[in-house]
Amino acid sequence: MYKKKNPHPASIRKSEATPLGQVINEMFDAYHLNKKVDHTQVVNLWPKLMGKTIANHTKGVFMKDNKLFITVESSALKHELHMNKEKIIHMFKDKLGKEVVKEIVLL
Repeated sequence: MYKKKNPHPASIRKSEATPLGQVINEMFDAYHLNKKVDHTQVVNLWPKLMGKTIANHTKGVFMKDNKLFITVESSALKHELHMNKEKIIHMFKDKLGKEVVKEIVLL
């Protein structure tokens, strides 16, 4: 008659104490927040990895579907960033410990 609904993984109680870090990681997994956190980290790291000069000449840095979109003010800087896309992707991978940025789109 009435089907019992499976509980959400984040709402299941555990009998033993669990470290807070593990609980937070489980919650992020359950609510699929890891990708959003990774994307936010990339946007926040942009000025630190690229330096003030480049960060000041780039606007509208955002992530979508593992692509980093960057609006560039100068055509010379756009060309320079275009030539170094793979290096920039590798810098983010080294800093974050995983490949979050798979492609860079310059606007």
